[in-house]
Amino acid sequence: MADIVKQILAKPIQLADQVTKAADEATSFKQDCAELKGKAEKLATLLRQAARSSSELYERPTRRIIIDTEQALDRALALVLKCRGNGLVKRVFAIIPTAAVRKMSSQLENSIGDVSWLLRVSTPAE
Repeated sequence: MADIVKQILAKPIQLADQVTKAADEATSFKQDCAELKGKAEKLATLLRQAARSSSELYERPTRRIIIDTEQALDRALALVLKCRGNGLVKRVFAIIPTAAVRKMSSQLENSIGDVSWLLRVSTPAE
């Protein structure tokens, strides 16, 4: 069971790291990308903590939460990659609406809350 949970967690951890790296390489919308980077880093920390606690996590809620988290990180990565535009033409066509950044930030915040909840309810109190 622990191996299954670790496999489920591998991709979102990798995605969170990719969001962080892509945000570091942003050439436009740096402040927006920095905000998403901070949330991705927090999420990566929680996901790594979940991987270490994988034997104590309940598989069904873990699977549901991680699928949602993975989708949010996937969309965050696509958004942050638009900030890496090199050249004026690419930058002009990569206009990122503020609403999209706010929505993505909110989705990452929800994922942080979900993974935190999962860790709270799955790991025994010390």
